[in-house]
Amino acid sequence: MFENQRGRNQMALIDDPLTRRGCQLWLERVLGFYGEDGGVDVQVIEDQIILNDRTVEYLYSEYTPLETPYVAGSRPMLEAVVAEHVRQGMTDREKALALMRRVRDNQDGGLARPGLFTGGTEEELLKRGALMCNEVSRLYVCLCQMAGLPARLHCSHISGHMMTEVYAEGKWGWIDPMKGIAPVTDDEKPASAWELLQDPALFERQPKRVWADCRPPAVTFGTQQRDLRNVAREMARNRDCYFHPREAMALGNYFVWEHRRYSYPWRIEPADPQRLARARHAEQLNRRAAGWPDHYFSDSLFDEPLKKR
Repeated sequence: MFENQRGRNQMALIDDPLTRRGCQLWLERVLGFYGEDGGVDVQVIEDQIILNDRTVEYLYSEYTPLETPYVAGSRPMLEAVVAEHVRQGMTDREKALALMRRVRDNQDGGLARPGLFTGGTEEELLKRGALMCNEVSRLYVCLCQMAGLPARLHCSHISGHMMTEVYAEGKWGWIDPMKGIAPVTDDEKPASAWELLQDPALFERQPKRVWADCRPPAVTFGTQQRDLRNVAREMARNRDCYFHPREAMALGNYFVWEHRRYSYPWRIEPADPQRLARARHAEQLNRRAAGWPDHYFSDSLFDEPLKKR
């Protein structure tokens, strides 16, 4: 289904002109950075489908298989990580959160800087410390699948962030493994991307344990990463940007057992700096026109005292 409306043509499913323009500019930015043949981070685009009223039923039923046919012994380094953090007796949700924390904390303050180099297999991401959201997310999806948890990629194209969904407790739940955010609904069930899109204010109603897991990537307020003002800013960014009503949101499959389908090049500079710069400039103008909040453009402009329940 939607065979001609996915991948590089996924914007065909978008009616709003600014949202469609934002999706087109996202693709330009990605291709400017990675190149037309940019390896896994471009190849994963080919299966993506926009999440909206037309596609939601398919995306939450047939699109992602709930079987995880991983063959033990295929990727021993990843298996070792799963074995270390997933214990017998854990619920599926507990497994997902344990692996989220492992991936969230897989950072290195030395060489693993996005401005220096990017790329590599999931094993290489573990070694060097993945920092970019697309790398963190595909590593997390692979670990979840090895633990028997169906998982997939979730993208907010206009805001420029990749996250995930994991199937646990009989439903899909959205998780940002880079920042350690795994929100729940008001009845304490994992909140899916679709549920969050319908009610972004759920981020204002998260329990203390969800806030406690969050690790903001930047220290804007105070001197500590876990300063509650920094956590509040991340919750507001989710509510106001990643789940903005005009966001171009997509889901995509990426399977740990299909890694031989992909190439995993290393990159130390953008493939086409001029194309990348043009796309980034146009994206900012489009975000302004589409109503993205001021605090998206400058973290220091965030001044809202979000509360946890």
